Amino acid sequence: MPSSNVLVPDKSKIGGGLKFVPRCYFDEDGIRQEQLSLYRPGYLHPVAVTDIIRPDISTPASRSQDAPSGYRILHKLGVGGEATVWLAQELDHLDRVVSLKIFSGHCSAAGEREARALKACMASPTTASSQNVLSLLDDFTISGPNGTHKVLVTEVVMPLTDLSRLLSASSKKELVRGLARGLAHVHHRGYAHGDIHDGNVGCAMPPRFAQEMIADMISLLSCYDVTMVIPNNPVLHSSSLPPYLLSPCELLLAYETYGGLKAPQEARLYDFGNSRRMGEEDGTDDVRWAWPPPEAAFAYHGCDGLEVLPTMAGDIWSLGALIVRLFTGQWILHDTSSACLLEQAKLDGVIPAAWRHYWDTVAYLRDRTAQVTPENADVEWSTRRDYFMQKNPNVDRAEVDLLISLLRRMLSADPQSRPSADEVLTHPWFADALAEAAQHDDLCPTVGPSLEPGERSASVMHTTYRDHNSQRVSNVVIV
Repeated sequence: MPSSNVLVPDKSKIGGGLKFVPRCYFDEDGIRQEQLSLYRPGYLHPVAVTDIIRPDISTPASRSQDAPSGYRILHKLGVGGEATVWLAQELDHLDRVVSLKIFSGHCSAAGEREARALKACMASPTTASSQNVLSLLDDFTISGPNGTHKVLVTEVVMPLTDLSRLLSASSKKELVRGLARGLAHVHHRGYAHGDIHDGNVGCAMPPRFAQEMIADMISLLSCYDVTMVIPNNPVLHSSSLPPYLLSPCELLLAYETYGGLKAPQEARLYDFGNSRRMGEEDGTDDVRWAWPPPEAAFAYHGCDGLEVLPTMAGDIWSLGALIVRLFTGQWILHDTSSACLLEQAKLDGVIPAAWRHYWDTVAYLRDRTAQVTPENADVEWSTRRDYFMQKNPNVDRAEVDLLISLLRRMLSADPQSRPSADEVLTHPWFADALAEAAQHDDLCPTVGPSLEPGERSASVMHTTYRDHNSQRVSNVVIV
């Protein structure tokens, strides 16, 4: 269809590109493709299939001399608010396929944070839990018509959002255990992930994916679904624009074909653009929450828009919300307004003391105070338990009861009441998985991941609140 809602261009040139995107003959697919308006100076780098991506000559000398000279784009894997992600092959080893994440120019800080966290959590043969964190293979910068962009090269991962509906309850439990192990490793390395949700976790591709001929593998990824980028006025064509917008490939078919559903699910925790190293000050101007934990929601709604830095305790809450989503398809909280505080308080059965003053000033919350009781919380969780069993009929009631007892701790509004990642792993719900791990990994079933030199205990963290001008307001210790 002819485009009618794309920004009218400003003819002033910036770095060889238009400041705004011209009207084009076709609209992008609003669900599967990124907005064309993101292709302008300071934002997304234009990419096309068969493009060769090479590091800038200014890339630091710390990059390994054995790193590939470049990568050829084969297909698109995904797109988000910060980056586009591509399937690519190494130029020096054409049988190797990797994932290239090319950050938007305005998200360079997120790219640097992600690279820093992944390097700190690098897989180690002596720490099994490190295998559950995405493997960083290479990182560098590139320059283009829209500016300078951070590029991360990693293993290819099957996103959970596409996979979860096909997993059995036992496979989901195995996946959760892997994610908890990975998170424990991240915490021991001194980092909070900061944005755990179903779009930022997944499973490793089966071994055959890397062993098959690339031509055979590509044939499973679906045809190239494109929207051509043709400005109405040819004079306004710009190097800032890609030749077309490409929908992500069907990676799930390759995952199934190469036996991914028949093998144990190897969990991967990825997308560390929101991560923070505990104890290091960092601004909150680019903190992005998909599922903000209660303390972040309260800071925003109850403290005039204050932002909260990611914490380890926040990661635990988000992992609990992910478990609920994975097993039931439900969101743990449904409202993004201040009403979400009521939903959380009803789960706890008590209004947190820190919320009380704000609570009493908001009529919607104040008028519903009587709904927040321990008895009503028990009823709410009983209803959720019944729904768990309805959605997972092959799981017995005793196991669901154990999971509910774990979730009630993980999803507490009080960060101090939540378990650490190590404590999550030692919960009785994981008893069978821990026994299996002891046989295969020689791990003790009664303790969490062991600490390596340089790692730290993941029991104490700080939550820093700031206002929109990034002025420090308070620093609260959270256990």
